[in-house]
Amino acid sequence: MKRHEALVALSHDHHRTLVEARRLRRAADGEDPAGAVAPFLDFFTAHVLPHFREEEETLFPLVAGSDEARPLLVQALLDHQLLHASVARLDDSPDPRAAMLEIGELLDAHVRREERELFPLIERLAAAELERRRARAEARGGPVWGRESEDLNATLLAWGPGGGTAEHVNAERDVLIYVVDGSATVGLDDEERELQAGDALIVPKGRRRRITARRGGVRYLSVHLRRPPLQIRRAGRPS
Repeated sequence: MKRHEALVALSHDHHRTLVEARRLRRAADGEDPAGAVAPFLDFFTAHVLPHFREEEETLFPLVAGSDEARPLLVQALLDHQLLHASVARLDDSPDPRAAMLEIGELLDAHVRREERELFPLIERLAAAELERRRARAEARGGPVWGRESEDLNATLLAWGPGGGTAEHVNAERDVLIYVVDGSATVGLDDEERELQAGDALIVPKGRRRRITARRGGVRYLSVHLRRPPLQIRRAGRPS
């Protein structure tokens, strides 16, 4: 399903959450369900809660005055509260199986309802504001779209004339740069290369690089192997 660029990051969060919900349900039927609790709680705290806040503070208000959107907004906010409560029970439960299944089913239903019903409605009702947000993000420069799988990260970046990334070194991953439109100068250590629309370049790990948009700006895709996620542990809990 094609999603407006202003909503792509949130939609991407949804995909990752569906994966984690499926893992949680499978773990509930496994030999060691308790072993899956701490990783899921870390994921919920680090990723799901900030996602909820962003929706509630920046997205839902766009259509809060719409009678057509109100039932879906109420349901989404109720889902958020039910998930908060269910996760709290999971954290305290001596036998987490039932809570794991409940959370997995709640997350799955919530995400699919937002993707299939609420987000398309927001795209229709708030199209002008979403487009303004996309344009502002592109004018500032930087990431305007991103997606990841279990193996890959892909990010679309846009910079106005003279904008770009500061010199830096990626010591962990080779990176593929593909210019979608415009042109840019790519510095690799002490060399410089000019890339036009349709050009691609693999930047080996360990090399200094910088990217500067030329006249007319640039939009380019950056693709690399996914880095392992950070693990966030709650204070006072054994690892």
